[in-house]
Order: sequence, then structure tokens, then C-alpha cells
Amino acid sequence: MKDFLQSSAISKIILLLLVILAILVIFQAGVVVGYRRGVFSYYWNSHYYQGISDPGSVFATFIRHGDDINPHGAVGEIVTAELPIVMIKGPDFSEQMVMVSPTTTIRRMRAAAVPEDLRTGDHVIVVGEPGGQGQIYASFIRVLPFEARPAPATSTLLKN
Repeated sequence: MKDFLQSSAISKIILLLLVILAILVIFQAGVVVGYRRGVFSYYWNSHYYQGISDPGSVFATFIRHGDDINPHGAVGEIVTAELPIVMIKGPDFSEQMVMVSPTTTIRRMRAAAVPEDLRTGDHVIVVGEPGGQGQIYASFIRVLPFEARPAPATSTLLKN
């Protein structure tokens, strides 16, 4: 039995099975992450567009369907801060609901802050977990001293 387990062929078979198992685990992790992102986007879209997605609505011309949002964070300006809910307007003018809890770490640059320090007009970066109703449960919020804008798609150096 000992010679059987130490043979070269068995070692190769065991190694092959371990590699296949690792590939399957990585694939399953991708499926789980994709599923969570899809569920978040679905619920966010269904709640956000409820009532304003009607083609007869005055808002219909302003809505771009098909845009995926980031379920794990937000960047933008605080529109309303009625704790525990903070609404953030992103650079593409979409709004995301952020849930702030007592365990949320908040920083105004390097200084520690509390949820009550969040004010309308502050520009923030939020990192958190997606909720089932399209909200983000914030684990970290950083208040920026400048307007939060995404980086330009192309560099001005590349245009020359």
C-alpha cells in the first residue's frame, strides 16, 4: 500500500485532482461574486426606476437604462444625510443609498469622524457591502476636501 501511494503515477493523479479542485473553487467564487452583483443591480434598478421608468413620466428622457453600478461602494457628493441613510449623487448623476451604522469607520482625510459629521455637499468615497434592496451598508467612508470626480478616460499626453 505504501509503494502504491508513493508511485509517480499516483502522485501525478493526486496533483491533477488538486489542480482541478482549485480551478473549480475559483470558478465558483466568480459565480458567487457575479450573482451578488447581478442581484444588487436588479434590486437597485427595480427600486430606483419604480415610478419614474414609465415612458410617460417626465423623468423618462433623463434615465439611462443598462448602466451597472458598483454594489460595493460609491463616490460622489452627499445629497441628503438623514442618519442612518445617506444619499450620494455620483459623477454620472445617479444616486445611491448608503446605510451608516455605529460600526462604520468615518475619516475626514486622516482625522476620525462620527456619522453626525457627514453633511450635505461633502464629497465622499464609500466602501461597503451590498444590501438586498439596492443600498450599500457602509463599512468605511472617507470625506474628501475636493469634489470627487472620476479620472479622465484618456490622458492628455496620449492625444499628442
